Amino acid sequence: MAASVAKTSPAVARVTSSPGAGSRARRGAAAAPVRPARLTPPRRARRLDARAAEGAASDSTSSPPPPPPEPPSSPPGKAIAGAGFALGVALFASGLGGGAPTLASLERDAVSLDVALANGRPTVVEFYADWCEVCKESAPSVFDVERRFGGDVNFVMLNIDNTKWGGEMDQYGVDGIPHLVFLDKSGRAEGQVVGKFPKAALEQNVQALAEGKTALPFAKFQEGASAARAPDIAAAPQSAVDDPRGGAVYNADPRAHG
Repeated sequence: MAASVAKTSPAVARVTSSPGAGSRARRGAAAAPVRPARLTPPRRARRLDARAAEGAASDSTSSPPPPPPEPPSSPPGKAIAGAGFALGVALFASGLGGGAPTLASLERDAVSLDVALANGRPTVVEFYADWCEVCKESAPSVFDVERRFGGDVNFVMLNIDNTKWGGEMDQYGVDGIPHLVFLDKSGRAEGQVVGKFPKAALEQNVQALAEGKTALPFAKFQEGASAARAPDIAAAPQSAVDDPRGGAVYNADPRAHG
């Protein structure tokens, strides 16, 4: 004990040796306010994080989560493009995959003349040419009527630029195109339509043939026909052409006919 007292600093020795120092020290300690310990920066940061986490937890329990965002609607341009594509498909299908009917498509689907004259059905024979503008204009009408009555009536296409049809051109008096001849089931001509004919004329004549009638509503119709001659072809000398119905006919090149 004596050694420890000797090591005590002089200031401490004075405090402890003065009378009443112990009681004053106790009163001062009791009267001094207790100050909270200062938080070091790491401890303060941890406390702030804890408070933020508690606030987030209370917010999540008190309010429902926001609804998910709605998917963006298609732009107007895409909708229009889709409608245009659908319309294009419908038009393509209505044209049977080949667009607007043409003379080439009519010829491709036509019945040959020999078959038409032998199958016991009435027949429509059209004389035409690829360069004939009126023939091209009438192609959609012929196509529509053929699609309606094709099961009962033959449709034959004869290109006048083919010299093999010279006999038929003379037989039916073809001097303008398009020239449509209406034959009954026995092959006898009952009427003809020449030139820029109305669709109703063709339709009513074909319907009469399909019903077995011999009196056609438009037995003789002619208006605005193209000459049965290509503009750039000169007249040719006469030549003999075999007529499939018998005999030979002497005539000029059918492209210069008329």
